[in-house]
Amino acid sequence: MKKNVASQVIAAQMNSKTDGSAVTSGTTTVYVTGDNGTQVTGGGTVAHKGQGSWSYAPSQAETNYDHVAFTFINTSAVGVTVQTYPTFPQTGDKD
Repeated sequence: MKKNVASQVIAAQMNSKTDGSAVTSGTTTVYVTGDNGTQVTGGGTVAHKGQGSWSYAPSQAETNYDHVAFTFINTSAVGVTVQTYPTFPQTGDKD
């Protein structure tokens, strides 16, 4: 993930708490924790992509940390946290 850049996506696999099957419905909420700060509800967009894969498009500000933890929560699924260490875009990187 690029640091302080909009229009990026991160994803997580959501599996059922009861039988391990893919969670394909319901509401998935993403919480964001930047640089070991306070966890807040994400302001980006969450979408189910298929087979239990859920994507999150964070706001630009949510990528402006050295370490970001994105926690995906759905009442039917086991919660998942995906961690990333954003880096500054390099010359030649595409947006």
